Amino acid sequence: MSAHVYRVVNVFAEQRFGGNPLAVFPDAAGLSDQDMQLIARQFNLSETVFLFPGDAECAASLRIFTPSYELPFAGHPTLGAAAVLHGKGELGDGFALRTRSGLIPIRHEEGVFRLQVLPAQARPSGLSREQTAAMLGLQPSDLAGEAEWVNAGAEQLLVPLASREAVLKAKPDAGRFMRDAARQPGQAIAYLWHQQDGAATVRLFFEQLGAIIEDPGTGSACANLGGWCALNGMAPLSWRIAQGEAIDRPNVLYLDIDAQGQASVGGCVQDMGEGVLRMGRRLD
Repeated sequence: MSAHVYRVVNVFAEQRFGGNPLAVFPDAAGLSDQDMQLIARQFNLSETVFLFPGDAECAASLRIFTPSYELPFAGHPTLGAAAVLHGKGELGDGFALRTRSGLIPIRHEEGVFRLQVLPAQARPSGLSREQTAAMLGLQPSDLAGEAEWVNAGAEQLLVPLASREAVLKAKPDAGRFMRDAARQPGQAIAYLWHQQDGAATVRLFFEQLGAIIEDPGTGSACANLGGWCALNGMAPLSWRIAQGEAIDRPNVLYLDIDAQGQASVGGCVQDMGEGVLRMGRRLD
């Protein structure tokens, strides 16, 4: 029987029970790929993160799993892991974590953890406005531009909408969504966003085990949005991003891009609890 300590934290949380919950395993030594996948399925959170020893470049290496598959990068597990490590008091306010997408610089300032966004790439979705609108249960007039695939660590379909109201009223059609928003079978994902005067409203929908789920707070999608803004010459900027309103799970993210086009994504992290996962122990 093996036992593994874990922490539960809420990332992008600025109030009690806000944010996106995350399970963090600070010492995942001895866990196999299958173990990590099954543990993530056991917790059934949007992601579970497993930490392995770092090296000269990073404080730790991360493996990030949804209940269905592993992700090369995700923002809320990276920031949650950073907060857990920083909370041990062994690190300064600037360090790096290694994900399967690359090395992610982290900084901490006045209770906000920020990750530096990797350079982004974008490609056309090939969807017409009519197709995109139908997929989201909207009208073509609700769109503010074309849907594009953007990758700043984890590729997602970004859809700019014409109003905050359009973001909040979106209701994806499951069949169209799984077909038109799929980067590969079983991994459909789309991020809807609208911004005005530095305040953005966003939602992210993704496919999980044949169902369409809404994520409360998504750092990787915010990173992609920052990458898209940088690619389109919108630097510098500083946005406060609200997510989770439609599912009564408020999340607050901070997106900043400096004059050189370097983007960062940040948020607050609240500690919710800890425990021990025992594998192979039967209760008689």
